[in-house]
Amino acid sequence: QGFLVPLCCVMAATHPGDAQMKEDPEQPLNPEEASSGIPHRLQQVGITWTFTLASLFLLLDFITLHVLLSGPTTWLSIHFAMLNNFFGTLQGWLWLQGFVVLGHWLLSVGATGMGLAGCGLKVLASACFCLQPMSGIDGFRLGAGFWWSNLAGILFFHAGNTLSVVDFAMSPPPGTDKEAGWLYPGNLPVTGMWFYWFATWVLIPANFLATEWGGDGASWVDGNGAAVQSLQYVGALLLLGGSVVYGVWCDALNLRRW
Repeated sequence: QGFLVPLCCVMAATHPGDAQMKEDPEQPLNPEEASSGIPHRLQQVGITWTFTLASLFLLLDFITLHVLLSGPTTWLSIHFAMLNNFFGTLQGWLWLQGFVVLGHWLLSVGATGMGLAGCGLKVLASACFCLQPMSGIDGFRLGAGFWWSNLAGILFFHAGNTLSVVDFAMSPPPGTDKEAGWLYPGNLPVTGMWFYWFATWVLIPANFLATEWGGDGASWVDGNGAAVQSLQYVGALLLLGGSVVYGVWCDALNLRRW
């Protein structure tokens, strides 16, 4: 089961008139103050937590996959491996839900056409990610599911992330400051986007290497080998890292502001 994701054009360029954040490079690194000008901030909080859970379930998807491929022998490992398609379905639906809400948010803040197109590609990618585990639960290919859907999904996902990166370069989000550093509050959406871009870039070769071409063909390398496992785990952790960056940006961990 090759895969993935996210991510995202989480603040793909609103029009300059929508700028709410302070432009002062001396802006203090206080998450509550820095995030106070984000339009519809609670939507971003929900999106951030959705993508964080999606990243965690993706990591569990990969872990259970390799337990399954290694041939579980104990009661615990057997039942843990049986959750593989369950985790895969959860992460797919969470990505899909998050990107649909993100699309709504982008429309509400007047995002650029390129930002909306990038989000749309990621909605399509998320739908593809749902197909493999759901068809596996249905028993297709003895539980392995559609062979092509995760590969198609990661390609759509990376294309969407690439559009988002280009969009940020052409129409920087309000509050960004190219001279202030990657951790400057206004620059965090760009920083998080690069996390997601590198995540999907890493997961593309993982999918190509592990895909069983045609459904009955051999993969290019051992799908349970060190190369594929390393790429998958690094990709999932980069997605998780990007989600944490977005969480800091919108102050998602401050439960008092919910």
